[in-house]
Amino acid sequence: LKSMKKIDNLLDSAWSLLIKLRADNKCEKCYKITYLNSHHIFSRSNKSVRWNIDNGVCLCAGCHALKNDSAHKDPLTFGEWIKNKRGEKWYQNLMIRAHSVGKLHVFEKEIILKELQKEINEKM
Repeated sequence: LKSMKKIDNLLDSAWSLLIKLRADNKCEKCYKITYLNSHHIFSRSNKSVRWNIDNGVCLCAGCHALKNDSAHKDPLTFGEWIKNKRGEKWYQNLMIRAHSVGKLHVFEKEIILKELQKEINEKM
C-alpha cells in the first residue's frame, strides 16, 4: 500500500510537470506565465485517465479556479473551450478512455511513470 501511494505521488508530479512543459509554461487559455496549475479535464479521481497527458491542460490559478469563468467555477464553458481548442475527435477519444475501467497495478503505473519521465526529458 505504501509503495502504491509513493508511485501515485511520483506519477502526479511527473504528469503535472509534463503538462506545464507541453504548454511551454504558459496558461493555455490566457497565456500568463505565473501561478501555473495542471488541470485534469476528467477528474483526477478517474484512474483511467488520471496520468494521461491528453487529460491535462496548463492553466494559471485564475483560469483554473479563481475567476468566474474558470475551469472549476464554470465547467460547461470550460468544456466547450477545450473541445474547440483540441477538437471533437480528441475529446471523443479521451471520453472513451475516461469511461473505461481503470484499476492499474503497480507494474502498469511504473510503465506509465517511465513514459512520462521520458517525455519530460525530451522537453527539458
